[in-house]
Amino acid sequence: MSWGTRRRNTIITIFFTIVFSIIGWVLYDALYEPPNCFDKKWNGDEVNIDCGGSCSLRCESQVLNPIIRWTRSFEVSPGVYNVLAYLENPNIDSGTQNVPYRFRVFDSENVLLQERRGSIAIIPKSILPILENTLPVGKLEANRVVFEFTEPLVWYKQDLLENLIVVQDEEISRLEDSPRIRASVKNTGIKPIKDLKVIAIVYDAQDNAMASSQTILKTVPPNQNMEVFFVWPKPFESEMSRFELIPLYDRTNQ
Repeated sequence: MSWGTRRRNTIITIFFTIVFSIIGWVLYDALYEPPNCFDKKWNGDEVNIDCGGSCSLRCESQVLNPIIRWTRSFEVSPGVYNVLAYLENPNIDSGTQNVPYRFRVFDSENVLLQERRGSIAIIPKSILPILENTLPVGKLEANRVVFEFTEPLVWYKQDLLENLIVVQDEEISRLEDSPRIRASVKNTGIKPIKDLKVIAIVYDAQDNAMASSQTILKTVPPNQNMEVFFVWPKPFESEMSRFELIPLYDRTNQ
């Protein structure tokens, strides 16, 4: 092979190498998708497929399930009960939105008397009482309450936000005939807080919950106090040892 032929072949080889490199780069640039949290692939800094790392979705291995401390039913009138589940979210940076749940009320023979469904949001590192009012059960007596989530919990990264509602000046009176609790709530933030729910729970000497109620304030203006009241139509069945008032609201808008 002559020198000219070799030179020509070298030039052709270099030419096609450059052309194919350019084509390859164009195709790569056109087809390549950078790692993201919705591509159903385990890539980037993810802990698992599309979760953990910089993704807002938490992996199952990163979170703990809410702790259901207790559930109770409270008779408010013959054949009508309130039911309450007392939950704790131990996760300091994870929460959920619109989690469906259900209460089921059974009698002593394990017959289902009533069912009530709802949905909730769970914020990081929080105590969450879930109260459903006025469940009718007819002439039978409620004996057992079961609370459960009806779908798997999907956790997302959330900041731990300060509770801006301060409960103060609590007092209870008229224990002998129609118990009532009065308190004031103060919004310490700079924005109005809407749809503030305050749940009252009354405990006996063994620290078992024996009564509950709730009130809702449509709007609490910033840096203002508002009064809340809870009333029961008849005396408690046991001697009261303490009560707690728990404010609940959407902290993501504060």
